Amino acid sequence: MQQIMITIFLFGAAALEVLVLPRVTPFGLFPDLVLGVVLVASALEGMRAGFLWAAMGGLALDLLAASPLGGHFLALVPAVLAGTAARQSIYRSALLPLMGIVGGLTLAYRAILLFVHWPARWEAWLDAGVTAMLVGILNLIAVPLVYGIILLAGRLGVRRAH
Repeated sequence: MQQIMITIFLFGAAALEVLVLPRVTPFGLFPDLVLGVVLVASALEGMRAGFLWAAMGGLALDLLAASPLGGHFLALVPAVLAGTAARQSIYRSALLPLMGIVGGLTLAYRAILLFVHWPARWEAWLDAGVTAMLVGILNLIAVPLVYGIILLAGRLGVRRAH
């Protein structure tokens, strides 16, 4: 049941991230929801499932944004590795390590996407760096919400199954 909830949440996050949020948020700044879902799903489900979520989320983002195929998947791979590492955390919950690393992951995610698209002007690189730092702060806020929603949906699904 948790896999179904993550899948629904992942595709909803991709559609929201590509189709809705760029048009309604001020200054075009919004959290990378798919990055958050892949990070949290990897922490809860493990590396194998994390790569599956990264492939599905990356493909959804690539198709919806008309980006080169595979670019978002490559950018999501560090999130899978970090989420899997957070799974081995000394903390009772993986949430604290995830919140600690999401800023750096946002910078890596945005840098990989920038290399995939490779803008010619240096201003684009500067803008992307500033945007990545601001979005990293938004991702820090979004990760606990994503974590809570996925965890709650999984628990509710388990209760209904019994």
